[in-house]
Amino acid sequence: MLQRIFSLYLQSLFLTTAFIGGLSGVWILLRIASRKDKTVAERQAHLFDVLMIDVMTIPILSFAVMGILLVLKA
Repeated sequence: MLQRIFSLYLQSLFLTTAFIGGLSGVWILLRIASRKDKTVAERQAHLFDVLMIDVMTIPILSFAVMGILLVLKA
């Protein structure tokens, strides 16, 4: 049972990381395309903000996705 839960958690962690990474990449590319950041420091600050949001969001969403996967596979 523990192995199944761990397997579901790793699966949800992978799915969430891919989804959040994709969204963050699109957000960064759209911001670069619109040229909102004029200096290198502003671009770097935005990149660090996005990475911090990713680091905080991925584990939380991973548990939510694990719950959904657990219900779907039950």
